[in-house]
Amino acid sequence: MDYNEDFLKLVTQREEEESLNIKEFLKKLLYYWYWFVLAGALGLGIAYVYNKYIPPTYSAGSTILIKEKQSDGLNMNNMFSNFRFRSNIKLENHIGILTSFSLNRQVVENLDWNVSWYRKMPIWDYTLFDAEPFQIVTDSTDYNRTGIPLYIYPKDDKKYIIKIDAKINLNGEEVILDFEQEGEFGKKFKTNFFSFVLNKIRPTNGKTYYFVFNDLNRLALSYKRRIVINQVDKQADLISLKLEDKSSARAIRYLNELNNEYIKFGLKEKNLTSENTIRFIDQQLTNIIDTLEVTGNNLSNYRSKNKVFDLGQKASLVVEKLVQLDSKKSLAQMQLNYYENLNNYLDNAEKMKKMIAPSVVGITDATLNSLVVKLADLYGKKEMLSYSLQDKNPSIQMLDREMEFVKKGLSENINNLVYNTKQELKSIEQEIEDMNTVLGNYPKTEQDMINIRRMFDLNNELYTFLLQKRAEAEISKASNIADTKIIDPASRFTLVQTAPKRMLILMMGLFIGLAIPFLIIVIRDYFDETIHSKEDVQKLTNIPVVGNISHNSLDEEIPVTAHPRSVIAESLRELRTNLDYIHRDEGATIVGVHSVVPGEGKSFISLNLAAIITMNNKKVILIGGDMRKPTLHRRLNIKNKEGLSTYLIGHHTLEQIIKPTSVDNLDFIPSGIIPPNPAELLGTKEFEGLLDKLKSMYDVIIIDNSPATLVTDGIIVGQHTNIDLYVIRQNYSHKKLIDYINQVTDKNKQKKTGIVINDISANRYGYYSYRYGGYYRKAYGSGYGYYTDDKPRKHKKDTPSS
Repeated sequence: MDYNEDFLKLVTQREEEESLNIKEFLKKLLYYWYWFVLAGALGLGIAYVYNKYIPPTYSAGSTILIKEKQSDGLNMNNMFSNFRFRSNIKLENHIGILTSFSLNRQVVENLDWNVSWYRKMPIWDYTLFDAEPFQIVTDSTDYNRTGIPLYIYPKDDKKYIIKIDAKINLNGEEVILDFEQEGEFGKKFKTNFFSFVLNKIRPTNGKTYYFVFNDLNRLALSYKRRIVINQVDKQADLISLKLEDKSSARAIRYLNELNNEYIKFGLKEKNLTSENTIRFIDQQLTNIIDTLEVTGNNLSNYRSKNKVFDLGQKASLVVEKLVQLDSKKSLAQMQLNYYENLNNYLDNAEKMKKMIAPSVVGITDATLNSLVVKLADLYGKKEMLSYSLQDKNPSIQMLDREMEFVKKGLSENINNLVYNTKQELKSIEQEIEDMNTVLGNYPKTEQDMINIRRMFDLNNELYTFLLQKRAEAEISKASNIADTKIIDPASRFTLVQTAPKRMLILMMGLFIGLAIPFLIIVIRDYFDETIHSKEDVQKLTNIPVVGNISHNSLDEEIPVTAHPRSVIAESLRELRTNLDYIHRDEGATIVGVHSVVPGEGKSFISLNLAAIITMNNKKVILIGGDMRKPTLHRRLNIKNKEGLSTYLIGHHTLEQIIKPTSVDNLDFIPSGIIPPNPAELLGTKEFEGLLDKLKSMYDVIIIDNSPATLVTDGIIVGQHTNIDLYVIRQNYSHKKLIDYINQVTDKNKQKKTGIVINDISANRYGYYSYRYGGYYRKAYGSGYGYYTDDKPRKHKKDTPSS
C-alpha cells in the first residue's frame, strides 16, 4: 500500500512538473509576441511578392480511347487469358509510345518550335507564346548556337541592339561569350555563332525581351519527362494525358499535336501490310507491263508479217490450255518463293513487318494466313512494349513465349506447303510438256503464233490479276481506321492552374514566418543555462529560496525608504520576515550576503535589506566586507578612507570607522582602503573581536562580501555569521553556479542558508506573478493602495536591483 501511494505521488509530481514546464514555455512565447507578429507579417509579405511575380503554371489535359483490335484465325489469346498481367499489356504499350522520345521529337519538329521568347522580370522571367514582340526567320543554311539568351534592345523603328553575356562550351573549353552588336530589322544578322533575320511585330513599350534558339532534342526530352499519362479506370480502356507548362496555349497545342501524331503512328502501323502489298504489286506490275508491251508488239508484228490474224479452233484451245498452265505455274512458283522467304524471315522482326499477306500470291490456307497475321501482330506489340518495358519484364517474356509457339506452328505449316507446292509444280510442268508435244504437230507458222499469243495472254492475265489485288489492297488501306480515338482534346476548358497555389503559399509564408521566432526561442531556451524562475532554483538545490526581489524601476539607490509602499519594498519586507523565521535566537543576528559572481546585486540587496530592517525599530549596521572592489560607500555617498581594512590593521578605532547614514537606525562601516591581503585580515582575531563589539551595539549586523568564486573572503566571513544569503540574478546567473553554492554550504556546514532571487522582471516570460507583483495587481488593480510606485523610472537594462 505504501509503495502504491509513493508511486502515485511520484506520478502526480511528474505530471505537475510537465504541466508547469508547458505553462512556462507558453509564457515565454507570449513574452515575445511581437516577434511572431513581425515575422508572420514578413512571411506573408514575402509570400505575397512571390505570388505576384512568379509566372503561373497551367495543366492541360486530354483523354484517349484505346480500341484494341481482335485478330482473326487462330486465337492465341485464349491460351494466356489466365495471366493477371495480360489486361495491362494493351495500355502499357500505348503509354510507352506516347512517352517515347521519337514520337515527342517528331511533335516538336512538326510544331517548328526552334525559338523561345521570354520577357525579363525582376524575379522570374515570363515565357511568351503567341505574344512574341519579334519574329525570327531562318533558312536551312543558317547556323545558330542553341541555349544562349539573346537580349533585344530596339534603337528605333529600323535598328536594334543585341546583347549576349553567356558561357559556352567550345571544343571542350568554357568560353565567355560577351558582345554587343547592332542589327537592322528585316536584314540578316550574322556572327560566328548566329545567323537570322529579325522582324518587328508589335511595340515593346520599353520592356526587355530575349530569345533562345532551342535544341529540339533537349526540348523533346523536356516534354517527354513532363507528360503524365494514367489509366482513367482499371475497367476502361481510357488513358488521360496531362502536361504542365508556363504557357496554357503552348500546353494545349503540344498535347493536341501529340495526339494527332500518335494517331498517325497507329494508322501507319495498321496500313503497313497494305502498303507492303501495294509496293510488291507495283514492282511486279513494272516488269509485267514491260513484258506485256513487248509481247503485244511481237504479236502485232507477227500477224502483219505472216498475214495470220487468228488461229483455228483447235489451236485456240491449245493456247488457252497452255496459258492456264503457265499461269498456274507462275502462281505456284510465286507461292513457293513466298514460303521460302517466310521461313527465312520468321526470326527477323523488321522483315516480318514488310511481308505481304499470303492471299496476295493466291494462298488460301486459312491457318497460314492467321499465323502470319498473328506473328506480325506479336512483333508489333513487342516493339511497342519495348518503349516502356525491359526485356526481363514478365509481359515481354510472355510475348516471347507466345511468338515461339506461333513460329513453331508456322514452320511446320510452311514445310508441308513447300512440299505440296513442289509436287504441284512438277505436275504442271508435265502437263505443259504434254501440251508442247501436241503443239509440235501443228505447222511452223501456227506454232510460232501460238507461242507468241501464249506469252501475251499469260502476261495479260497476270497483269489483270495483279491489278485486282492492288485495288483490293487500296480499298483495305482506305478502309482502315485508327485503333485510338480522342475523346477529349486539350482545350482551354480542360485547363487547370496548378501553380502558384496562392492561398497555400500565403499559409506557408505565415507558417515559416511564425516558425522562425519559435525555433529561435526553442533553440535559445535549449542552450540558455541562466536562472529564470524560482522553480529553476528549486530543481537544483535543497537550499530554500527566502526572497524574491523585484526589478528596481525607481531612481533611488535605497528605494525602500523613498518608496516604502513600492513593490520592491514589499519584496524586501518578505525577505525580512523570512529571516526572522530562520533565526529566532537571542542576541544580535549576523547576516552574510554573498554572490557567486559579480553583478548579481548583493550590494544592492545588502543596503536595502539593512534599510528595511531598521523600519522595525532595530539598530542595524552594514559592513562593507568587499575590500577588493567596494561599491557600498558610493551608494551611501560616504568616503572610503577609513573603514574595515584600516581598523583591522590598527590605524583607526571603532568609533572612527562607524559612519551614520541618512537612514534612521542604520550605521555603516566602509571597506576602507583596499589592502593587499583582504582574506588574511578577515581571518584575524581583530575581525572576530570587531563582530563581538558590534553584537552589543546593534540588533542586526549585515556584511556585504566579495564574490565567492573569485576569492575566499566570503567563506571566511561565513564562519562568524548566523545566516548566509546567496544572491542570484534572474536571466543573469548561470545554473551551474547553484552547484557551487551547494558545495560551499556543504563544505562549510552553513546550516542557516537561503537564496535570494534578485531582479525579477514583471514582464520577462510572465514570471513576475508572485504575491506582490502580479496576482494582486491583476486582481485588484494597483492593490487598493497597498503597493504603489510613486515615481517610476524608465526601464534600464543595466540597473535592475543591483
